[in-house]
Amino acid sequence: MFGSTDDNHPHTLGTSRWPLFADDLFRLAHDGPKLRVDQDLISIGLACALLAELAVTNHLTVDGDILVVTGRRPPPDALAHTVLTEILSQPDPAPVPDWLRYLSTRPAYTSAQFYAYDQVACRLVRSGDLVEVPRKRLFGPPRSGYAPTDNNKAYWTCARLNTVAERGYEFDAFDQVLAGLCLSTGVYRRVFSSPAHVIQRLGHDSRRIRPPIPTLLRHLDRLVGNTIAISS
Repeated sequence: MFGSTDDNHPHTLGTSRWPLFADDLFRLAHDGPKLRVDQDLISIGLACALLAELAVTNHLTVDGDILVVTGRRPPPDALAHTVLTEILSQPDPAPVPDWLRYLSTRPAYTSAQFYAYDQVACRLVRSGDLVEVPRKRLFGPPRSGYAPTDNNKAYWTCARLNTVAERGYEFDAFDQVLAGLCLSTGVYRRVFSSPAHVIQRLGHDSRRIRPPIPTLLRHLDRLVGNTIAISS
């Protein structure tokens, strides 16, 4: 449950820890510095992960399809604080899909091509988990990429999820949310080596998480489906 700590699951939300769903999803979508899934899709997934971080810490909920602020206390995490401030700055509450689109694309005030993607990457750079590296492009100026500073730490999330799934253990509350994000974005295809029935169980379990996480995942499913249809 959220709020507990476990030596085997240092990612779990404790008294002074923030639930970094987006950081782990970012790691799972990459193989070293190389992104292994579509950047549009993972950016939408990361936007959902950022909302999920605020939801499980009682800053946000969903009423119908509308994202509602339930806690104005500033989050201890700088990126979460930025996202919450952005939500609070709007005159009226907006539907979850609008926020997922907004957070995953480029707002007018930033030069980042993929807002959620670049912001999560910057958080990992600040924590020392990633280092920014230039990537050459055939046309145009180089664009920054990101490489892990510790490959063992980068792959730990994938190993952890696989071990729990293959041994038939129950995921803790953190990994239930993370598995749901993996399933909605398609990242699960490069994470889990488990049989189809195990993947099905993970999908079922991720939808039994406390509200509003299942609602956020449902909206993510719809947006990802729309994105795939548009790009195919």
